[in-house]
Amino acid sequence: MLNETYKGLLISWNYKFETFLQLLVMGMVFLGIGFIMGGGQVTPDRLAFILVGYLMWLYSTIVISNMCYDLLGEAQAGTLEQVFMSPVPVPLILMGRSFSTLITATIHILLLTLVMLWGFGVSIPLRWSGLPVFIVTIAGLFGFGFMIAGATLLFKRIGQLASLTANALLFLNGSMVPVEQFPQWLAIFAKTLPTTQGVILLRQTLLETYSLHDLWRDGSLLLLLSQSAVYFGGGLLFLIWCVKKAKRAGTLGSY
Repeated sequence: MLNETYKGLLISWNYKFETFLQLLVMGMVFLGIGFIMGGGQVTPDRLAFILVGYLMWLYSTIVISNMCYDLLGEAQAGTLEQVFMSPVPVPLILMGRSFSTLITATIHILLLTLVMLWGFGVSIPLRWSGLPVFIVTIAGLFGFGFMIAGATLLFKRIGQLASLTANALLFLNGSMVPVEQFPQWLAIFAKTLPTTQGVILLRQTLLETYSLHDLWRDGSLLLLLSQSAVYFGGGLLFLIWCVKKAKRAGTLGSY
């Protein structure tokens, strides 16, 4: 797992120009969203509200895309079967790659956040109570990524599905508009997605000074823990099932 983490970090460092362009695009998209949602005005309070959800959406996009295109690239290069010949379990290999993805994504997102905080006067208090909420949300997100990875092994070219799923989260996880303002049926569906509950609780801990005790007492933290556990465990089981099915069909390394 450490080797996969090191490889991911090395690739990211070797393509620094691409990393810079990614940060530039991320910043422009965020400002565009803030400008539209603010009715043509960019206010620090509104940007702070949007930034919490937007950053979580960036994690969603990076994790889902990497889970898909990493395996797809291995299949295109003809090296996917070699990965599965390793004595290390495949889920553990993917978790190592996911860990490297998390580190590089965090570095990129921190750089973007610092620029936004400094350049536009956005204030987001850093409170320790937000860290457990973030970690639990990311666990569920990786479980969702395992589902995408499993589907990639079975159906190969699902890049459009991964992109559609990642982009849909931007509109459905409460990044731009609070879930409470959704129609009831849509709000219920949105809260089943892997990052929606996490975005809600992060805003409460960072922007509204809720404590973990408050979140536990009203049941919202327990809901997040349960949801992330289901996503992570279900995603891992689905990935293992897809690996076995692809092996039985003899299509593991085909593209």
